[in-house]
Amino acid sequence: MVKNLVQNGYWVHATVRDASREDKVSYLEAMDAEGPGSVVIFEADLEQANEGAYDAAFAGCSAVFHVAADLFSDSSYGAYDGQRQYDSIVTATEGVLASCLAAGSVQRVIYTSSCAGVFGPPTAGGGPLDGHEFTEADFAGGSIETLDERWTFTTRSGRELKLWNVERQPYAKGKVDAEILCYEWGEENGIDVVTSNPCHVLGPLLGASQNTGWQGLIGRMLEGNGAHDDRHHEMWNVTDVRDIAEMQRLAAESDVCGNGSRYMNVALDTSALMGVNDFIAFIQGLYPDIDVAGDYVSDPTPEAPVAFSRKVVEDFGIPLRSCEETLRSTVDSLIELGCVTPKPRGKL
Repeated sequence: MVKNLVQNGYWVHATVRDASREDKVSYLEAMDAEGPGSVVIFEADLEQANEGAYDAAFAGCSAVFHVAADLFSDSSYGAYDGQRQYDSIVTATEGVLASCLAAGSVQRVIYTSSCAGVFGPPTAGGGPLDGHEFTEADFAGGSIETLDERWTFTTRSGRELKLWNVERQPYAKGKVDAEILCYEWGEENGIDVVTSNPCHVLGPLLGASQNTGWQGLIGRMLEGNGAHDDRHHEMWNVTDVRDIAEMQRLAAESDVCGNGSRYMNVALDTSALMGVNDFIAFIQGLYPDIDVAGDYVSDPTPEAPVAFSRKVVEDFGIPLRSCEETLRSTVDSLIELGCVTPKPRGKL
């Protein structure tokens, strides 16, 4: 996001939790050379957003890109905690919006939500997905009004099981609640809030510290390792981080969208929708000399939600990158940054 803005001539105030972490700020500092814009780094902790942590960073800014949430990808900041994750999404966003209002100059906020705020459980609506294509009209599988009902199930023993709560769905519920909060705040204060709902975000890493999440899973595959957690059993819906950045900048500039507009940053077409085994085979085909995931074979991938970036293309005319280009840039950057040592194919 910062790189895209600098390349397009913007002066950017970039915030980081710890400005002394060279591994997390060096590539941001280097972006001054990427284009006519510039970068100034501010230290601000998302957990202190309600204490005015972002007031100084937002001063004089015309737009704010709120891309942060605590995904617990860096263990040095503590172990995973569902309530803390929810608070980093919802409570902290209240503080971010308060700082936007305090700045007096912010005209639009671009909030990075998630496809988790769009997709519901596999049995949403009482039956299988049957290839249903989700759109920006969906909130966790359907309408906002029926959230609790759709996420309530009856077990075989007859016990009612409620899943739409912080204990069981801190991330998905947090994203939906934060979006609703943003739109209501935007309506009340006359400041547009537009959201981006990405899925499996891939593309070139800018620094080794970004070797986490989906990139980290691919890195382990390149080293010949198979699945080690449930995320390997998902249907991949690939989108390029550079396309998300482009969409978000255009959303800040455009009069096509306004308060409450949502954009799914997901697959361009069916070529970017793959089960685990197909995903491994795709990367293997791009890098025949690397032993991708070893001899691992996944169980059949469960039926997964289907969604495409149709609205992004229609509203902004962005020529989205192919899945091949996205995966090549991901793998190449993992190798170039020394994040992984690929396992040669045919060797122990």
